[in-house]
This record gives sequence, structure tokens and C-alpha cells, in this order.
Amino acid sequence: MDEDKYRETYRSVNPLQCPFEKTLTSRRCVCDEMDKIHLADRECVGCKDKQSWQNCRDFLELLRNNAKFALKLTEIEGPLPHGKEIKVQNGSVLGLQKLFNPESESKPNISQLLNQTLDKYKLFENLPLDQLMQSIVNFKARATRKDKK
Repeated sequence: MDEDKYRETYRSVNPLQCPFEKTLTSRRCVCDEMDKIHLADRECVGCKDKQSWQNCRDFLELLRNNAKFALKLTEIEGPLPHGKEIKVQNGSVLGLQKLFNPESESKPNISQLLNQTLDKYKLFENLPLDQLMQSIVNFKARATRKDKK
């Protein structure tokens, strides 16, 4: 399939692309508002609720802007490279889970954690960002598998 045609179709069938799509497709987290879409041979994730989608966008934007030092970047122009985006998405959600449910062994639920955050802190800007930055810095992606030959 032509990539341009794929992206055009993707945007038409998934108007509310999940800001946490990378972490959800990696199966590290779950979300009550997640809407899985299969397009061609790929899996996409959308959002069922516009307000939840906006909360996720606002939260990630705040974290990306504050994570420059943690990611060893001097500035962020445009989207983050894939590996750094994975660190921000996964690290921030795991940091929220540690903040609210430190003993939990289950996969973090993004929409529930963001709702808890807004209930307690009223604004994402009121979060203890230093704790979340530590989670982002300490997040380790899965090691790549080496093919046995």
C-alpha cells in the first residue's frame, strides 16, 4: 500500500488518534477510552472521548516540554524521535502509577490515572514533575531481540 494513501485513510478512519498510541500498541498500558482499529496489516489506536483525548494531549505536551533535560536535548522542534517518545509516554504513565498506586502490579490505565491526576491536582502543571522526570529518565525500553543464526 502506498504510504501517502495509507496515512490519508488512517486520518479518515481515526480522527482522534490516541496521543499514547505508541505505549498502547507496545502493550505496556491500557486505557478505558482506547478504540483499536485495524487498517491493512497495522494496528491503530484512537480515542472514544474528545475530552479524554484532549487531556492526554495536554499532559503529554507538558511532559515533552519539561523533559528536554531528561532526554538530553537542547530544544524540541517537531515530533520526538521514536525512542525518546517511548520514554516520555511510558515513563510518564509509570510515574503516575507510582504516584497514585505505588504497590500496583497491574498495567497502568491511562485514562484512570489522568482523571485521578486532575481530581487531585486540578491542573497537570501542579503535578510533582520532578518525580515524573525521574520515571522518564529511568524507563528502559525492551531490549531488541537478536536473531539466532
